[in-house]
Amino acid sequence: MTAPNAMTLVIPLKAKDGMALQDFYDYWLNAHVTLPPRFPGISSVWLHKTAPADTLWPAVDGVSMSPDEEDTFDGVPEATFPTMDDLQSFIKASRVQMEDGINFLSQEIGHAALGANSATVRDATDPAPDGTDAYVRHLVFLRKRPEVPVDDFRTWVDDTLVPGLAASDEVLKLRRHLFEELDITLDHPGVTMTKPMERQYQAMVEVVVEDEAAFARFVGSEAYRAVAAELARRCAAVHPARVQRCITTKHDGRITLAGVRGVAVADLIRKLGATSQTDDDVSREFLPPTDLVRS
Repeated sequence: MTAPNAMTLVIPLKAKDGMALQDFYDYWLNAHVTLPPRFPGISSVWLHKTAPADTLWPAVDGVSMSPDEEDTFDGVPEATFPTMDDLQSFIKASRVQMEDGINFLSQEIGHAALGANSATVRDATDPAPDGTDAYVRHLVFLRKRPEVPVDDFRTWVDDTLVPGLAASDEVLKLRRHLFEELDITLDHPGVTMTKPMERQYQAMVEVVVEDEAAFARFVGSEAYRAVAAELARRCAAVHPARVQRCITTKHDGRITLAGVRGVAVADLIRKLGATSQTDDDVSREFLPPTDLVRS
C-alpha cells in the first residue's frame, strides 16, 4: 500500500467576472494548464470540467442541492503533494502560475485534505484519464449541519456514507476527501480565496459509474435510499457537480501530453493519431531544463 499524500487540494474555480464561460475553459485548459505540472513538488493533477446544472444526482429533501450564486464554480482541479516539503517547493517555484490566476479567475477556493483524509476507496477506471471516457462522474460537495461536530461528521462519512455508496456494484470509482477549515495555501493575488465557515464544505466524494443507465440503477438501489436518508440528517448542503471531462496533466510525478501541450493540442494529436508528437524527445522541447533556477 502506498503512503498517503501529505496534502491533497481540491480547488473549485469560478470564472472571472464578465468572462464568457467558453473563454474561461479555453484559457484554463490551454494556457494556464501547462504551468502547474512543470513545477517541482506537485505529484498529480486532475482537472474536472464541471457542469453543476447538468447533474443527475437526485434531490435530498430538506437539503440545499445547489450553491448560491456567490459560491458557484465552473471547474475543479485536484492536486497532490507527497510531503509538506514538496508543497513548499511548489509554492517557492510557482510564482508565475499563481500570478496568472487574475487573468481568468474570480474565485479559487483551496480545500485541503491532510494525509489519509484523501483516499481512493475503489477505482476500476484509468487512474490518469485523458478526458476521452464517457463515464458519468459526479463530485459531491458536502456541508455539515451546524449542530453536527466536525469529528462526528467525519466519522459518519467514513463509517456510514462511504460504505453505503461502495455497496453498489455500479460504482466504478469512489474517492473521498475530508477537508480542513479553509486556509490560503496557494496564494493567487487579486482572486478570492476564502469564505465564511458557514459557506465552507467539510467533505467531498467523487462517484463514477459506467453510464446514465448505471447511474439510474445506482440511485434506485436500496443502498442509495439509505444513504439519502442519512444525507438529510447530517448535511445542510449536498452540492453535486457533474464532470463533463476529467483530464490528467501530471500523474505520480510524470507530466502527461495535456500537461505539456494543453488540452486542445493533446486532443488534436490523439484525433489525428500523430504518435510522433507523443515521443519523449518532442516533449522535452516544451519543458524547462531540470536545473532551471526560478526567481
